[in-house]
Amino acid sequence: MAADFDHVLTHAEQRRLDAALQKLSGAASRGAPSALAPSEYEEHVWLAQQQVPEAVLKHVVACRLIGEPDLARLVGAIRDLVRAWPDLNARFRFSEDGELHKRFAGDEGRVVSLIRADTLEQAIAAILDRQAVSWDTDGAPPFEVLVISCPQETVLALILHRILDAAHPAAELLLALGRAYAGEPVVPATSAAVRRAPGTPLLAAGEASAMLPAWMRRSGNVAGLDIVDLGNLRAPRSERALAGRYGTTIRLEALNGLAPDASDQEVLAHLAALFARYLSALSGKREIDLLIPSGPTAQLGDPPSSVAGGDAVFLIVDGQAPAEAIVPVIRDVLARTSKASMSPCRAGRAERPILFVNWLSDLADSLRMPGVSVERLPLPTLETRPDLAFAVGRSKQGNVAVELVTGQGLSPLIGPVLLERFLAWLKEGEVALPGASSAIAVDKPHRGGEVAAEEPATDAVAALILAEFRAALDAPELGPDDDFFDHGGHSLIATRIIGRLLSQHGIGLHFNDLFSYPSAAALALKARRTGEVAPETSRAAPIEEAPSAPLSLAQASLWKAYAAFGFNEIFNLPFALDFLEPVDEALYGRAFTDILERHPGLRSLFRQEGEGMVQQVVPAAELSQYKWFWTSAESVGVDRRDEAQHHFDLAKELPFRLRFLIDPATGRQVLSFLFHHVVLDEWSVNLMMDEIAYCYRVRAAGGMPVWSDAPAPFHEFARLQDAAGVDQTHLGYWTDMLRGAPQPQPILLRQDRAEPAGEEASAAGGWVEFKLGREATEGLYALAKQSSASLFNVVYAGIAASLRQLGSLPELVVGTSASGRSDAAFFDTVGYFTTVVAHRIRFDETMSLGGLVGQVRNLVNESLPSSEIPIDLVEEALGMTPGRDHLFEVFIQIHAKNKLNGELALPDGRSIAFRQVDPERHESMLGLHFEVMEEVDLSGERSIRVLMSYRSEHYGPQEVEKITATTSAVFALMGRAGGAQVKLAELGTHLPHG
Repeated sequence: MAADFDHVLTHAEQRRLDAALQKLSGAASRGAPSALAPSEYEEHVWLAQQQVPEAVLKHVVACRLIGEPDLARLVGAIRDLVRAWPDLNARFRFSEDGELHKRFAGDEGRVVSLIRADTLEQAIAAILDRQAVSWDTDGAPPFEVLVISCPQETVLALILHRILDAAHPAAELLLALGRAYAGEPVVPATSAAVRRAPGTPLLAAGEASAMLPAWMRRSGNVAGLDIVDLGNLRAPRSERALAGRYGTTIRLEALNGLAPDASDQEVLAHLAALFARYLSALSGKREIDLLIPSGPTAQLGDPPSSVAGGDAVFLIVDGQAPAEAIVPVIRDVLARTSKASMSPCRAGRAERPILFVNWLSDLADSLRMPGVSVERLPLPTLETRPDLAFAVGRSKQGNVAVELVTGQGLSPLIGPVLLERFLAWLKEGEVALPGASSAIAVDKPHRGGEVAAEEPATDAVAALILAEFRAALDAPELGPDDDFFDHGGHSLIATRIIGRLLSQHGIGLHFNDLFSYPSAAALALKARRTGEVAPETSRAAPIEEAPSAPLSLAQASLWKAYAAFGFNEIFNLPFALDFLEPVDEALYGRAFTDILERHPGLRSLFRQEGEGMVQQVVPAAELSQYKWFWTSAESVGVDRRDEAQHHFDLAKELPFRLRFLIDPATGRQVLSFLFHHVVLDEWSVNLMMDEIAYCYRVRAAGGMPVWSDAPAPFHEFARLQDAAGVDQTHLGYWTDMLRGAPQPQPILLRQDRAEPAGEEASAAGGWVEFKLGREATEGLYALAKQSSASLFNVVYAGIAASLRQLGSLPELVVGTSASGRSDAAFFDTVGYFTTVVAHRIRFDETMSLGGLVGQVRNLVNESLPSSEIPIDLVEEALGMTPGRDHLFEVFIQIHAKNKLNGELALPDGRSIAFRQVDPERHESMLGLHFEVMEEVDLSGERSIRVLMSYRSEHYGPQEVEKITATTSAVFALMGRAGGAQVKLAELGTHLPHG
């Protein structure tokens, strides 16, 4: 077919063109640059092409040049570009030595062709003909340019093999071509050019089609028949299957919920959410996969999607959720992909309908030619495309431009129907869908005669979930439609429930599911049978009375920091309880002894053995040989603050001390409840306080505790973790996220420093607190519910936004704690499982405070499966110096309804209330440490209090005041109606003195 349109220039015209090119480019031909070894990416794509020779791995970026472009100047610019970037004219040969060699052809290859066409249809046919030509890797370049002269316009088509995607994406080529056309020199490519690793092959045409209704798929029963749109003959007939491309525009006012001044990201997220819901309604599948290219350069032209592979991130969206719930999730992912390249998160066969999402970039932004109007020319393509790709952009009139590409796996006539029905669905709803009465069915995969065993019976699953809710919340009256979070649920309890459902009942749930569907009845609809119930953790030998074990990963990480601070009091946990009524001190001591007998990890000594540390359990019968309990009568003259600074010798004394004191100001009993952190985390505190209350009540009645089960001992967990070693995949998750992150620096420079800090870091510090008003408190809870997030996600985002505002930060690495409990067998074990992890928060100026909440929620939740990796292992893997280099300046944690505030029930029905006394902090390992206290008073009113400790060498009084004032103001703003919609770029105008 090429001969029909290859109307080349006349000999006279060619001579004039060559003369002009000689003048523009210089008569002397430059020597061919030396060759480089093929990159890993190039080897990957070359092999993919050899394995599937018939596959079209070329994509086309075409535009119309309206005006009078100087063709000689344009062709000269193209040749200059090829000379400067020799990859565009490379050849690849597989030699007899079994190696792939790459050479540069210099000027010997003709990369650019000038063609005449009588009509635009002929020009399009010529482009598709060239795209269809098999690539001779040893004889032809991977880059070809057609300059097609039509009567009223010129068509410029760049035909690029996917082997160029890593080094020279289309947007980069067009920018350089525009500069060369303007007479600017082309900067030569260097060896520092991007040489990325191969992307993961995504989905080829037809692979996901089985998840779409049969009427949408390409039929094999009508081969050889052509159905022609007689009203539009522009698209040429082709012997090979074309992926169709269809477009339309939508007026902004027709899109409910989209502001007239919406940003590009907001427009894309909104339309993608709508089309995902439309696809869900069409297919009857509740969940839809959205795949999003991982960088801005991938958004010009079609992103790679078949055997060549490509970088993409994906997210699963609930197609039956309202658009306003889906949009923030999509925007968060778009914001993250715009900041850094992300690895593919999805590969393999589809389980859900898949929708590629992309932004339609304006070619005129990349290719600038003075006096010439550049307009994108959308074309069908022979390249293998996924079933559905949805792109959104701006029309010249300011409306929303929409484009749908239907892959070769679908009917060649389905595209216009889908797009036309989408527009009708926007206006009319489900009645506009084909077969509306049956299209919106329950989400049941069709697999021939197979029984969908992974879909549990909803009622039975709801009953199991409800039983776990009731047990975890101690709320037997809880109903199937009651909200988990309205009855005291929080993220730690959610972790426990999800783990138990998986291990005990083989029911899998995503962490986000519980926040989005917080009732048992709603959550049951999201459940998936895994088909497996985790066996009881195997024990190689009977439980020993005095076992020893290595430190767990979390303990070893803590011990390194403990040693770096000279084994001082930095890891003391100085809890204190103020009893509002008299308590029997001896009885309390006996109740705690019951806890020690139940949890051997608490009664451990720590000693050096070889190059490592071991923990040695003290037999329960030997507890009387250690002094760990003092009554108030034994504590006359002892100050609680001095007790909090006790220096533990963990090789000789138990890692806890209970001492009753009398508060001279109130005359009430106060319990100094001191622990070393190496044996206790916050999850364990709540377990322990529940069990102490039970033992105290039973002992007060003259009985002794009877336990229905025995928790797995902590030393067993440490042994299992030591035997398993470090999960390299989980370690890689953190190094991929944190590699290249900015070094931690003080958010604000201390103004009153007399002289620079010395090399020896000081842990000296102080602390302040502020309490949120009732309106702000309830507003933050409401925002959490509205965002399908936890209160922790909300306050984390608020603190991050405040620090970004104060420090003008483009990104921030935040430290926080994770439960570290991935094995349900140890959910009832008291010990130190908690790990310190670091999250990398990238700020987008166009993101709202509510959007930041969603970003934090997704980041925290997606990191949970890898959270057993402590921060020191990540730092070492990144080449950081232990004890000197650190990843973050800021640490944020929440104490969610901790049980250091509660009461001891008595057998006669009375109770003894106690409240936690905040410790004074005089040291801080971290620059800024935010502790958010979620509290409930005796009347049941909830409140939020924030304690901020700081390192004095980093922050003085002025800086501390600025940070607390800004954070408090941001929390108040987020708690007000409409506050979550404030964009980060505008945050300062909404704050006092902003």
